[in-house]
Amino acid sequence: MTTDNEFKNINKNSNYNLEHSSEHEYVAAFENMFERKLFPNDFDTWPIQKQSIWINKNVAKFFPNTPKSLLDFIPAFFRNGDNGRAQEKKPEWLDMNKYRRGQKFVRDHYASILISKILGNILIYSFNNSLKAVIINGNRHTLYLAFKRYLSLVRLLFTWYDGEPWLKGTQAYDNMKFTRTAHSLMKAKVYELDNEQIDNASKIAELWCPDHEIFVKDFAATCPFEKSIQRPYILFEKLLPRLKDINNGDMAGIQCNFVALILLCPQSIGIHDATNEDLEAFCHMWRCYGYCLGMKDEYNFCRGSLEEIKQRTRDLHQYWILPNLKDVTPEWEHMTRCLVESLNYYPLLYVPYKAMVLYSMDVLNLSMPDLYKSLSYSEWITYKFWT
Repeated sequence: MTTDNEFKNINKNSNYNLEHSSEHEYVAAFENMFERKLFPNDFDTWPIQKQSIWINKNVAKFFPNTPKSLLDFIPAFFRNGDNGRAQEKKPEWLDMNKYRRGQKFVRDHYASILISKILGNILIYSFNNSLKAVIINGNRHTLYLAFKRYLSLVRLLFTWYDGEPWLKGTQAYDNMKFTRTAHSLMKAKVYELDNEQIDNASKIAELWCPDHEIFVKDFAATCPFEKSIQRPYILFEKLLPRLKDINNGDMAGIQCNFVALILLCPQSIGIHDATNEDLEAFCHMWRCYGYCLGMKDEYNFCRGSLEEIKQRTRDLHQYWILPNLKDVTPEWEHMTRCLVESLNYYPLLYVPYKAMVLYSMDVLNLSMPDLYKSLSYSEWITYKFWT
């Protein structure tokens, strides 16, 4: 276990921290990517903070095909995911009644929340850079490792759900601190690698992807047409030095992974009695967890009203995740297959991979005819039982 002093030293002394998500990098990125005529004539004479504020206010000019609800996450890609805030510092907006209602919602819908997490991972792994970081971390690329990892993750999460991670000396506090330390260690590991080494380290020697061609064919036919620079992070990956920090954009995506399907289609995952107040409380709880992990409040995915969070979630799936699926790699199938098939280590469970992927695409209203036709009889029965 990493000590408090080691954790502080990681954030204080390493050269991969906030300076690499600085205002200078953010402004320089926009100046390098876009034509000079898009900026004010005297832009170069402004202080860096004024330049950054102007870009934030005018970011829609640079990315006209990104919906308003997602524009805030463009600067988030340049901001370190952990701002070093003391974990025991509670947010000023914390509402303990909402927080406890969110905890009760989890207790009432334990199984559905686990299902939503599995389905969410299938979708969130479509972000290629995030998937590479998971592979490089090296603890989920076989069935047994995936089983151990996700069993450990579930246990950790439910200490958060049962506790208050800002209370020092509690299991929830210790596990939140462990998560922050793990994020910092992952950043340190990735930052030691250059771009070519990152690409090589994120390759899997023995790929398990027998259905990759089916996925490529179905996704190409069913995913909607993408407009110009609709996915800003793709432009960043192509034109900028790789952003190696776990940034606030990554962290917001992780939050979305936990709440998305519960917000958008609760009945599809077995939640039939949730009220808007329940869903709002669940989001409030996850807003608290983002804060405890060091996220800046303006990039917290679960900020705002319930309808704002729902719209943000719909837009992220429609404008970013669906186009991502057209670009899925063999590594995506391998890692999602390890995740799903590892569930069969649990006694009396039968969770076929293709049926689970088909179910996750049904939630997005995506037609997958070739995948459906490829189901075995047992997979088809399981899929029909779920739906």
